[in-house]
Amino acid sequence: MPPSTLPSLPLSVFSLVMEFAVYGYSQDLFPAKRSHPREHLKDVAMVSKSWLQPVKQLMKQYEQETMEIHLETGAKEEIIAIQIETAARCGASGVATEGGVEEAAKGEKVEAVLKELYRVLEQVHLKGYRGGLRQLTVPTRNDAERHQSSKEFLENVAKYCPNVEHLDGSEHSFHDYEGVRCEDKWMVSLDTWEEFNKTCSSLREFHWASVPFADPFFHVFGANLKPELETLGVTANLLWNWKEYLQVCGAATAEAIQDCYGRRAKEIAVIFKSCPSLKNLTVEIDLQKYTDSSARHFKIDSFGDKFWASVATNCPRLERFAIRNCANFEVMNVRPIRTFTDASLVSLAELKDLYSVESNAAVMCTGDGIFDYMRRVLELNCYSNNWRMLDLRIGGQQNGFFGVPMFYSVVVGLLRCLAEVNEKDFGAAACKQKFEVFLSNPYHSRVSKQWSSIYMREELRPLMYRVKETHPSLSLNASVNGVSGDTFSKIDMFTLSWRPRDRERDMFWNSAEGEYYCENDPSDRMPPALMNLFNELLGYNSQGGGSASSGDEDGDVEGNGEDDFGGFYPVL
Repeated sequence: MPPSTLPSLPLSVFSLVMEFAVYGYSQDLFPAKRSHPREHLKDVAMVSKSWLQPVKQLMKQYEQETMEIHLETGAKEEIIAIQIETAARCGASGVATEGGVEEAAKGEKVEAVLKELYRVLEQVHLKGYRGGLRQLTVPTRNDAERHQSSKEFLENVAKYCPNVEHLDGSEHSFHDYEGVRCEDKWMVSLDTWEEFNKTCSSLREFHWASVPFADPFFHVFGANLKPELETLGVTANLLWNWKEYLQVCGAATAEAIQDCYGRRAKEIAVIFKSCPSLKNLTVEIDLQKYTDSSARHFKIDSFGDKFWASVATNCPRLERFAIRNCANFEVMNVRPIRTFTDASLVSLAELKDLYSVESNAAVMCTGDGIFDYMRRVLELNCYSNNWRMLDLRIGGQQNGFFGVPMFYSVVVGLLRCLAEVNEKDFGAAACKQKFEVFLSNPYHSRVSKQWSSIYMREELRPLMYRVKETHPSLSLNASVNGVSGDTFSKIDMFTLSWRPRDRERDMFWNSAEGEYYCENDPSDRMPPALMNLFNELLGYNSQGGGSASSGDEDGDVEGNGEDDFGGFYPVL
C-alpha cells in the first residue's frame, strides 16, 4: 500500500492497520488495558500532516468512548467532579466502556462511593448508545455489610450493564495475583446469582474466586448460555467464610446448598454446559494448604475424569488448560487427583484445538494412557499451533503409602509403547505440530541404590536407546539426581520432544539434589506384613497407591489422603 493512501482509509480500517503495525497499540478492552493513541502513535503522527489527522481522530474517539472513574474516598468534592464528567460524557454521542474503582475504606465511605458508581452506571445506560459498560472493574465492597453490598452490586450490574463483557474487579483483590485467596467475596443469594446469569450473558472472561463454591451455583452458571466466554478461572476461595455466608444468604439458599458446598460440592463439571466458546481454562489450587489443612474448601478429586469429560464435551474450542499450584512454599505432602486417570486424557485427545495440557497437581495416568493420548492426537492430525505440550506430574506409589513412586513405572511403560512402533507409523516426526511431553516426579523420597541400579541397567537405559533407534527424530531426556555408575537417588523429570531444536540434547542430565530428600525408600527395610498393616491404617490398598474406600471416604478426609510426609517415614 503506498504511504499516501494510508491516511485516506476509513478510520476503523486505519485503526486496525495501526494495531498490526505499531507495537503495544490496541483498541481492545481486554486482556491488556486499552491504550491511548497518544502513547503509541507519536511517530505515526509526525510523518506528515495527512497522517496527523487520522491519529487525532483516533484520540478523539478514544476520549469519547473510554471513561475511567477513580473513586477513592467518597468525599463530596470528588463525587461532584465525577457527576460533572458523567453528565458531559454520557450524551447521545458519548460511550463509556470502562469503569474502575480504587480500593476504599469500609463502612460509610465505601458505601458512598458505590452509590455514586451505581448512579454513574445508570446514566451511562440511559444516555449512552451501547446499552451500558462493556468492562467494569470494582475491586472493593462494603465489608461491614458484605451480603447487602454484594447483592446491590450484582443487581446494578445486571440492570445497567446487561452487555458487560469483562467484570474483572475480583482479580485486583487477589493475594499475590492468585485466585485461591481473594478478598472480593460475592455473598449473594441463589436468586441474585440466577438473575445475574440470565441477564449478563455476554461475558468474555470470568473467575470463580468471588462466587460460592457450591453445586446450586454451578448449576445456575451452567444453565445460562455464555456464547462469548473464552477465559475461565476455577478455584475455591481459601478466604471464604462459610459460617458467615450461611448466616446472611437467606433460608432458601442455605437450605439449597446444605449438603453440597465446599468440600461436599460434587457437580462443578456442569459449569461447562454454558461455555461452548471457551479457549482458556485454569484451575487454581494451593496444594500446600490443601494437604496440610483439615478444613478444606473443596475436594481435589472433583477435578477428575468427570470434570474433564464435561470440558471435552461442552468446550470443543478449548486451546489450553492448566491446573496451577498456587502454594507459597514447597509442597511436601503429595496428594494426587486420584480421579484424574487415563480416561481424562482420552477425553482431552478429542479436542482438536487443544495444544497445551499442564497439571501442577499429581495425576494417576499410566504410560499406556499417555501413549494412547499422543497416538489419538496424531491420528486427528489437527494443526492449531507449532507445538503441542503435555506436562503432567505422576502420582501414586507402589505398595500404597510406602514404596517407589509410580512415576518410574509410567516412564518405562511409555517407552515400551514407543519402542513397539516405528517413527513413520507413529507420525510424530512428520506432523507439523511438534509434540513435547514432560513427566515429573512430585515425590521427594530417594530410591535405594540396589533398586536404582537394576532399574537403570535393565529397564530405563536399554529402553531409551531402543526408542532412540526407532525414533531418530525424538529427543529423550531424564533429569537424574545423585548419579554414581548405574545408581541414582531420584529422577526428577522425563522429557520427550520432537522439536528440531531439542534433537541434540543429552539423554541424561545429572541435576543437583534438593534439600528435601529422605534417606531412602522405606520399603527396602520394612517387612511386607508390617507395610500392609500401615497401608490399611492409612486408607491405602497395597497394589496401586489408591484408597480402598469409596464415596466421601476416598482418602480426602481430615488427617488422611497424603502420599508421603515430606520424605520422613516412621522408624521401626
